[in-house]
Amino acid sequence: MRIDNFFSELKRRKVFKVGAAYLIVAWLAVQAASIGFPAFDAPPWALRIFILIALLGFPIAVVMAWVFDITREGVKLDSQTSGSKGLFGVAALLIVLALGWYFYGQPSFRKGDVTTPAVADRNSIAVLPFANMSGKADQDYFSDGMTEELLNVLAKVPQLKVVARTSVFEFKGKGGDVREIGRKLGVSNIVEGSVRRDREQVRVTAQLVRVADGFHIWSETYDRKLEGVFALQDEIARRIGAALKLSLGVSAPVAARAPIDPEAYDEYLKGRALMRQRGDLPSAIAHLKAAVAKAPEFAAGWSSLSLTYEVSFWYTTHMTPALAAEFLSGQAAAAERAAALEPDAATTEHALGNVARAQFHYADAERHYLRAMQIDPSYSDVREDYSEVLYEVGRLEDSMRAGRQLVTLDPYFGIGWNRILRTAMALDRRAEVEEAVRQLRAISPDNFISKLGLLDYLVAYRRTDEARAELGEIEARWPKDAVFAQTLLPWALGEPGIDQGRLRAAIADAPPGEAGGYFIARQDIDGLNAYIETLGAIPQQYYFIDLYGSRPAGHAMLRDPRVKAMIVGYGFPAYWREKGWPAGCRPLGETDFECD
Repeated sequence: MRIDNFFSELKRRKVFKVGAAYLIVAWLAVQAASIGFPAFDAPPWALRIFILIALLGFPIAVVMAWVFDITREGVKLDSQTSGSKGLFGVAALLIVLALGWYFYGQPSFRKGDVTTPAVADRNSIAVLPFANMSGKADQDYFSDGMTEELLNVLAKVPQLKVVARTSVFEFKGKGGDVREIGRKLGVSNIVEGSVRRDREQVRVTAQLVRVADGFHIWSETYDRKLEGVFALQDEIARRIGAALKLSLGVSAPVAARAPIDPEAYDEYLKGRALMRQRGDLPSAIAHLKAAVAKAPEFAAGWSSLSLTYEVSFWYTTHMTPALAAEFLSGQAAAAERAAALEPDAATTEHALGNVARAQFHYADAERHYLRAMQIDPSYSDVREDYSEVLYEVGRLEDSMRAGRQLVTLDPYFGIGWNRILRTAMALDRRAEVEEAVRQLRAISPDNFISKLGLLDYLVAYRRTDEARAELGEIEARWPKDAVFAQTLLPWALGEPGIDQGRLRAAIADAPPGEAGGYFIARQDIDGLNAYIETLGAIPQQYYFIDLYGSRPAGHAMLRDPRVKAMIVGYGFPAYWREKGWPAGCRPLGETDFECD
């Protein structure tokens, strides 16, 4: 059939009219469904199914119009079938496209997102970073603090599933449709707002939005003095809870908190912001010290100070034993003050767990972490440390499960993906190592772990050619980060002619603990032991797992008496005798053990 005759046939058989009428009716039906389905609390997939059916109906209606003819005698099969194959082919293509649209829209088919939950819980909520309307960029810490504090209050409501801080802050300043943001975060409700601060006066605008249709469930503006900021946050949380109760049946009992000195609260927020940025940690410690000096009864200030001391171990270049001892002392003292003031807070238990680990009391640390997770299931930071302590003592499958739970709760938390990376390395699971490296480079492209993770894995298993090739890629993409490895890799592989001065400089310039893997690859026990002793208690917790996760070099070293003495000194057998031994390790009587 010629093309002009084909179009004439389409017109004669009223295909154009049927198609146009179908599209108009289908469009109206979809619009009505997009309003009606959320109103009756239909699950999100119901609307997608409805749209899919509407899309599939279009080619079917067109084919029906072509095949059947409406006559005075009724509907009859049109005897003229010429050109039908072409039209049927187009209809089949439209059906394939409709099905492709539907399945591509499903989370398991989408690529590019860090992670996308399959179905949003009706009682799930995310607090997006409040906009800083003060006109000063240096006031971001205050609006960010308001967001984090409100998130913490809502997290205490048992019925609510609250998205963790790191994931919501991934969307700071990016704008966008709340429905799309809600899809990425896997929530049904979003809180957004703004903060305007003028000296001691604060104006906060907050609104609760339903993700399904972008409908504003509740919105309000508050003007308060800074000294009543805790009462303001609690009031906003109560109003959100009241609004949710109408539609979801969720109530939000919020315990009143004591007022805080405005200057102390300001110092606290500045310190928290710097700690979160992992930037100027000495200034973060100074701000938090100032906060608790002005408000000695402020438990959150003390626990944050303790946690900041712990973080400082990993972000302080050229750590010395004296500085490590100072950090440990400050960390423990601040945690003890927090425990005396607010023993049932998740951050307090987290801080106490970190202190126990630094003292090589791993079983006590595990108990504190579990208690913190029980108090606040949405608190992702403590879940990272829980996964980490399981990794350190060799409970690798348990650590991997905890890491997966963490990135499900907080998919944009880069340190969570580091937990998966390190555990996958110890388990020699190449695919999961590469997955974690991809995620880290997407989330934290400037972090040294994202750049060096795959190289660390290849060095641990002495995969020489691949390690050299990976180092070459790092040299091309991040030349400054490759400098130390350019010396350490050939030295670890036993190549001759390594300048001792350059070697010492490379070890000193490596990120904290990073040179340990190269000592192990070279099987230099005395060098490893001397190196690890200079780092302080925090990196020393990795002594066993760095050896246990390196084959064959690390496994061979585990049998050496010098290594066993260090393992005993760092408290690992005490944990194993209480909690169970890692695969390949076993007790020998009451005082000895072996690993092979």
